[in-house]
Amino acid sequence: MSIFRKRSLGEAARPAPPAVVEPPHTASPFLNVFGRELATVLDKDVRDQTFGNLRDTGHISAADDTARAFAALNWTVLIWLPRWVSLVPSCAELHRALVALPPVRDLETAQAAGRLVSALEEIPEQAERTVARYRDNFYEEAAASAARSAADEACATSAGAAAVAAASSTILDTCMVVRTDLALASVKAIALLVSLDGVMPYIQSWAAGPGDFDAKQISISNLAPYAAVRTLESTTDPLRQSAVELYLCLTEPRTA
Repeated sequence: MSIFRKRSLGEAARPAPPAVVEPPHTASPFLNVFGRELATVLDKDVRDQTFGNLRDTGHISAADDTARAFAALNWTVLIWLPRWVSLVPSCAELHRALVALPPVRDLETAQAAGRLVSALEEIPEQAERTVARYRDNFYEEAAASAARSAADEACATSAGAAAVAAASSTILDTCMVVRTDLALASVKAIALLVSLDGVMPYIQSWAAGPGDFDAKQISISNLAPYAAVRTLESTTDPLRQSAVELYLCLTEPRTA
């Protein structure tokens, strides 16, 4: 007897799961990296809309890819990073300076951008010192753990990591001068602090509510990660949409 169950005449076939639309493979190494990295942070509907109608771009010159890489780097430094820096009140002057930067187009402009990014050098350490104080009781540790996970996710879902990966695949030396590594680390640190401030009031409210400790522990373990992510969505969602618009713009044929 066959080990495979035969479907009866009256049994309807299950619909196949919807196909996942993949970024098209193109002649542009830059676009291939950007599309692949961006696809990992998009919801299915947005992913389908973004990649569904794209086709191979045809011949791509090295100059074309370099220009696209600079566009991604400029988006990272002039749009993505300032949006996160704006969440730190003490960095208001740095935020204004970042927004006023000219596009990175050569060594001189890359060094100017790198000097401003380097002003964030202490942010990651400051964040770690702050989080280190959230210990010795379940509620504070739950807040710190949820905020750290949310911060790591936010750096990816806001598409900064995707843009940096794509730019670095083509103009790595310039990215190093601009200090994109520090930009990524600083954004994670800023997101950690913002998420921590956002999730802690929820945890304090849940802790003060009715129920025994075991019930509260289960509830907080389930809800804290969600609350921590929600705290950052007003920043991550618009940036992700901006990155999609950038990607679509860069897939258009370049004119001389």
